[in-house]
Amino acid sequence: MPVAMITGGASWFSRETARILLDEGWNVELSDINMDHLEEVMAELNRPAQVKGTRLDVTDREKVRAYVQKIAQKDGNIDALVNIAGGTNHLSTARLPFHESDPDYWEKVIRPSFYGVMHCVHAVVPHMINAKRGGIVSVASGMALRGQARMAVYSAVKHGIVGFSQAIALEVAPFGVRVNTIAPGSAESRWSPDLTAAHQGRSSPLGTRTTARDVANGICFLLSDKAAHVTGSCLDLSGGTLLH
Repeated sequence: MPVAMITGGASWFSRETARILLDEGWNVELSDINMDHLEEVMAELNRPAQVKGTRLDVTDREKVRAYVQKIAQKDGNIDALVNIAGGTNHLSTARLPFHESDPDYWEKVIRPSFYGVMHCVHAVVPHMINAKRGGIVSVASGMALRGQARMAVYSAVKHGIVGFSQAIALEVAPFGVRVNTIAPGSAESRWSPDLTAAHQGRSSPLGTRTTARDVANGICFLLSDKAAHVTGSCLDLSGGTLLH
C-alpha cells in the first residue's frame, strides 16, 4: 500500500484528506502536537489497521528526522507528504499591525508554519529521490497570493511556502517527485466550523466558504496520477476570492 505522511493531523483538512486516501487504499501516518484533538480525528476515521497517530512537534528538526526514518523503515517508503501543520489559531493572540508586533510573535508564527514545512521536506525528500517517486503538497493560504492587513508575518510565511515549494519542485523533478501547494480561501476548520449565513461576509463569489472537503479534494488531486504532469503549482481553492 502507498503511504502518506500528514502533519497537522488533528485538523479537519487532515481528517478529510485521510478519509479520501484511506478509501483509495492508502496507509496514513497522522501527526500533531495536540494529541487530544488527534485522537478525536483517529476515532472519527476508525481505521486502526490503516491509520496511525503520533505526537510530533514539527519545529523540532531532529524529532521530525527520526519520525520520518521510523516510517520509512516500517513501510519501506513515504509516497506522499502533506504539510498542514501551522497556522495562527493556537497563538491566542490578537491580530496586530506589523509595527505593533514583536520578534517573539514572529517566531511563534514562522517556526511551525515555515520551519515545520522545511524540516519535513528535508527529511522526506531523500527517501523519495531514492524511490524515484513521490508527491508533496503543502497548505499555503489565500494570504500567500494576496497579503492581508494585520497578518503580515503569516502572509509572508505562506508566500514563502509557495516559493520554497517551487524551488524544491525544480530540484526533485528529475527524480520523478512532484511538489505543489494549495491556497484555500476562508475555510471551514476545527477553529472556524460555521458555514452558515452568519459567515456569509467571508464567503466566496460562489456564495460559500471553502469546506475542509474542498481542501482535501485539492490535495488528493495533486497527489493522484491525474496530476502526473503538475508540479511547482499553487492550486487556488478560494472559490474565486483571489482572482490572482
